[in-house]
Amino acid sequence: MSERARGYTIGGVRILAGLLWLANIHWKVPTDFGKSTGGGLYKYIASGATNAPFAPYRWALREMVIPHFALFGWFTLIIETALAGLLLIGYRTRVVALIGAAQAIPIGLAVIYYPKGDEWSWSYLMMIGLHLLLWAVAAGEYLGVDGVLAGARERSNRALRSIGIVALAVGVLGLFVARSIDFAGKKAALLGSDAGFMKDGKLVRRWELKFLWFNPLWAILTILFAVLLIVGARRAVAAWLGVAGFGVIALVVFASNTFDYVRDDGVVQKVATGSNAAVWGGIALAGALFARRAFSIEEPTAAE
Repeated sequence: MSERARGYTIGGVRILAGLLWLANIHWKVPTDFGKSTGGGLYKYIASGATNAPFAPYRWALREMVIPHFALFGWFTLIIETALAGLLLIGYRTRVVALIGAAQAIPIGLAVIYYPKGDEWSWSYLMMIGLHLLLWAVAAGEYLGVDGVLAGARERSNRALRSIGIVALAVGVLGLFVARSIDFAGKKAALLGSDAGFMKDGKLVRRWELKFLWFNPLWAILTILFAVLLIVGARRAVAAWLGVAGFGVIALVVFASNTFDYVRDDGVVQKVATGSNAAVWGGIALAGALFARRAFSIEEPTAAE
């Protein structure tokens, strides 16, 4: 039981790290990432170019990053989308954890002296430490793809069913939150919670856990492809159809760049699509790896 508890703890912390990245993708909004308005990602980089603690880093932001800011924004969005998806499924976790630790360093340097003073510097040091710990304990071996691929072949069938069940739960929740949104429109509902909104002239606070965005069409597709993965634990065709479905919607939504989120107070915000791409793409990758392992034809041994 102690070994099982240890595994659940390590795997759970890795998933938490994936959710951390997932919850911070939505405000990296293509295609200018806030440069035209002076907000979003741009405001932190511009602040870092003036206020970052090390002169060489300020110079790099001012002379190299800001002149090519759109390219930097896309690089950031793609890296953080990949970090979220790969940490959530636990694939190649040691390499991914080191990339996460490295990514946290420039983020911390750019924002700890942000003029509003609302960034806690210790959070970035703990973020770096968290990823180094995930590297040290090979966290993908617990509740992750790395562990399934290292185990017996039969585990891949069970893992297909498990990831399908998780995706089914996400789809059902998505359908619930998106029930008041147009079926296939660009407007989306939030599966998570908002940081706050104005009501009767007062700020109503909430936790900021902005994970996924749904309209009813995406929710139904998520449910459909999840069922295919569950059935795919026994039938290869269903497994590969489910994998293909999640892969296609991940690519389509990422290529669309943005969609409109309607807040509770009626304000419409434009948000990035990376968080959906991370989850759907992660499910597609995990499903493909499990299906390939589960239904591959093993080479006969010399004795055979």
